[in-house]
Amino acid sequence: MRETRAFLERDCTVKSINLIFGCHSHQPVGNFGFVFEQAYEKSYKPFVDVLERFPDVRVTMHYTGPLWDWFAEHQPRYIERLAELSRAGQIEIMGGGYYEPLLCAIPERDAIAQIQRMHRFTEEHFGVPTRGMWLTERVWEPQMARILSKAGVEYTALDDTHFMCSGLRRDQLFGYYMTEDEGYTLKVFPILEKLRYLVPFHQVHETIDYLRQEATEDGTRCAVLHDDGEKFGVWPGTYHSVYEEGWLSDFFQALTDNREWLHSVRYEDHLAKAKALGRTYITCASYQEMMAWALPAEMQRKLSAVLHEVKEDPAKEERFGPFLRGGFWRSFLAKYDESNNLQKRMLRVSERLARLRGLFEDDPRIDEAETLLHQGQCNCAYWHGVFGGLYLNHLRTAIYEKIIAADTVLDALEGRQDGFVRTEMADFDGDGNADAILENAHLALFFSPADGGTLFELDCKQKPFNIINTLTRREEPYHDALLSGQVQVGDVEGGDHSIHELVRAKETGLEKLLVYDPYRRVSLRDLVLPTQVSTETLWAGRHAPLGGFATGTYEVETGENWVRLWREADLELEGAPRLRIEKTATLAADASVVDIRYDVVLVSGPALSLVLGVELAANFQAGAAFDRYYWSENEDLARAPLGKMGCESALTHIALRDDWQHLECGFRFSNPARVHRYALETVSQSEGGQERVYQGSIVTPCWLLSCRTGEIQSRGVRIEISRT
Repeated sequence: MRETRAFLERDCTVKSINLIFGCHSHQPVGNFGFVFEQAYEKSYKPFVDVLERFPDVRVTMHYTGPLWDWFAEHQPRYIERLAELSRAGQIEIMGGGYYEPLLCAIPERDAIAQIQRMHRFTEEHFGVPTRGMWLTERVWEPQMARILSKAGVEYTALDDTHFMCSGLRRDQLFGYYMTEDEGYTLKVFPILEKLRYLVPFHQVHETIDYLRQEATEDGTRCAVLHDDGEKFGVWPGTYHSVYEEGWLSDFFQALTDNREWLHSVRYEDHLAKAKALGRTYITCASYQEMMAWALPAEMQRKLSAVLHEVKEDPAKEERFGPFLRGGFWRSFLAKYDESNNLQKRMLRVSERLARLRGLFEDDPRIDEAETLLHQGQCNCAYWHGVFGGLYLNHLRTAIYEKIIAADTVLDALEGRQDGFVRTEMADFDGDGNADAILENAHLALFFSPADGGTLFELDCKQKPFNIINTLTRREEPYHDALLSGQVQVGDVEGGDHSIHELVRAKETGLEKLLVYDPYRRVSLRDLVLPTQVSTETLWAGRHAPLGGFATGTYEVETGENWVRLWREADLELEGAPRLRIEKTATLAADASVVDIRYDVVLVSGPALSLVLGVELAANFQAGAAFDRYYWSENEDLARAPLGKMGCESALTHIALRDDWQHLECGFRFSNPARVHRYALETVSQSEGGQERVYQGSIVTPCWLLSCRTGEIQSRGVRIEISRT
């Protein structure tokens, strides 16, 4: 009888579970003001409006520094509302790197400084320091346990993918674990992918049913749902479903109605009553999509095919799923030269700031430079996935702006004013080859001898602005849908699909833009061609340069105010003529003018005629805007937009003008040239579907040269950067 009664009592025990519900909200440095405003009106404000009506619901909120800065300037009352909810114990404010840097991409000193910057802000506005930290894009590397611990962080949250990649099972992911590096400990919570995909794209009862299924009699389990706050109103179709149709109100009502067994808690609530499930060591990882995006295009396709095959068979998914993963974040630095360029430019400034801090510790300009550097470490423009990131030229522009501005502040600290000019040889991009840097108080030029002797960055310091902020057109796996006609054109109406599942395009005909460049589109790339080519051929990359001058290695030497690059090679022509090209870039001490002299010599072989073309690049961010256009002293170009293709037969001058920024990049030629011009436009994936993005313009002066052995053919290009 006692056994029967005990069985009945145990059978009647209510199973329970804890739920941590967190929102991470972010807008990048440099994003448009109207985007901040729309996100506030569609997501941040209505979310709090609903939350205030459900006092039994607990939420963890994380906002990044760009949002805090925007709230403070435009919506200070919103910060006050959050502070009231915090004092009431309904929300917990989570910390992070203030300007949302990827900790693996920045030096440890900057990571700690960014975290402490956020600590100071939250303590000032909420009265308490943050205990936890949102890890940007959940990009984890083992040393982060030490970095976060040293910065005063007690816990963070990572995807369940991280834990399963490291050997744990799904049923072991309801709680938190301890990890460490060099004895520095950190608590880590798994975020459940199942919940990420249910909320808010499925019916509320599906989430409640799942949590009920995972509840236990001892009630110690904790399920973590922590994802982008923009899922609630900003993602396509979600404002209608989440607020107009009431999904969020229904969800919070369900949490309230089921509070006897479904306990809405914050991280700090769970930590106060629960012990760690154990100790674990987590491998380098991020969320599943990020690890796929980091792979080269062909490897992405192969991974996608394998994942699709496995998910079609539940038995296979259970058996193989935890072991299928992509690359890790740093692979973006190998995949995209432009990403690597940004990161190495940032590291250069960080190192310089660290060196000068000891000399100018009390100078307020050190703090100014550090703030600019931290803003320039905002992660979004450093990588590419469904959110655009690297492909959004205004985000790259903003990061360069902050980095160059920080460098200019440090120039002033060191007294680098007019009259200053210097050259330097250094492995800027970390590829094992020396690069050349030429700069004065107005401009900084970066040359790659190993990549065709090209000029890959040209910084206007006073603006501040990187003139050559172009992006190479590359193959991306999502282009396959365009080519196969599987993309729907138009807006998303419902909010029942994650943006990872959407296959849409913002306009028709995007497949015509799927041109992939044969090399990185930058400046001073030398084209040796047997005959004249068309602008369309250059745009499409169908030309066939001779002698490897376009991409081959150049020798290099530097002087006080000049960089000289040269290459000698056989041409793929009858008689195997051998050609030498030498180009010398000279920078005056007190001007925003660069003179490039070309000397072309036929070293051996029969006399011949050939075309020398020099690709010149600039990006003023908009190809169709009325205030961004070409003009010439030689010919009326009718303010041709920068996105328009064209060819002029005999120019000695052409310029790209940006009236919005009051900036101009002009090119003068020593001899009349046939000038081809065209735009670089990529097709990239975004929250609303695939879209075209202007990535810069290429101007290519071409000269027909009659070459005889030993004779020097000279041509000159002057680059003039001016404020208009």
